[in-house]
Amino acid sequence: MENFKYLVSNKKDLLWGIVVDNVGSADIPSGYDSYPPAGHPENYCFAQDNGRILDNYQFIYISRGQGTCFFQSGKKTLLLPGTMLIIPPYTWHSYAPDIKTGWHEHWIGLRGLDVDNWFHNGCLDITRRVFLIGVCEDVLSYYRRAQEIAMEEKAGYQQVLAGLANAILSLALYHGTSGCDVKNKDWLLIRNAHELMRDNYLDGITPREVARRLQLEYGAFQKMFREYTNVSFKHYIMELKLQTARSLLMNTDWSIAKIAEYLRYKSAVYFSSLFKFYMGVPPSVYRTAYIVG
Repeated sequence: MENFKYLVSNKKDLLWGIVVDNVGSADIPSGYDSYPPAGHPENYCFAQDNGRILDNYQFIYISRGQGTCFFQSGKKTLLLPGTMLIIPPYTWHSYAPDIKTGWHEHWIGLRGLDVDNWFHNGCLDITRRVFLIGVCEDVLSYYRRAQEIAMEEKAGYQQVLAGLANAILSLALYHGTSGCDVKNKDWLLIRNAHELMRDNYLDGITPREVARRLQLEYGAFQKMFREYTNVSFKHYIMELKLQTARSLLMNTDWSIAKIAEYLRYKSAVYFSSLFKFYMGVPPSVYRTAYIVG
């Protein structure tokens, strides 16, 4: 059984940065006769061997069953339950459920400058097609809500769909990194590392000390930390200090020298130089520019 909506957009919608072209879901039973099922618009249908090319991004989520997908290389990839398949525009592709299991799929198709920026400014790897995120109720709820909004097509619905599509991708990245299973051992270790760093960042805690407290080998900890947080240990500590510096500048009358001393920097000059490098202005300018009254 299918439930889907193909949508139109206007110039105002495009100015928002994201427009959604289609939203839907389909429950494909085991032993199905054909795929895609009958009823799709002609430009979205495809023979499995011939594949297809679309002009928008497709976020396809398999919540039950399994199947395969393949791209221009011809190498097949297994799609398990809890897989998010991301297909960029102008990319030849094909996919289908296993006839023994069928599958339940949810999809949303979108385009726009904001979406292009996600994939082309270095934030996301455009070559990564498959995210194994697990069967996550929060992801499913956004797909369901997007489908409801699309069916109603009330004024302003495109902007709501844009936000839901953003949330779907963000959750896919989140769960694809940390996993839906909150008992994920590696992620629990990194979360404990974060707590140690927040509690001790003013005391000069080192990555070796954190690794020791977590009973991890130093090199393995460094690699794991960067993989899960996407920044180095040193950068994470620096961000904690900059957050504190901004708060002190806005909420106290402490001198720049006192703030530098509190943050354990060797001098006010060094602190000011570092602050300007990352914030674009010296701490004194930040304080006067963003405090009113």
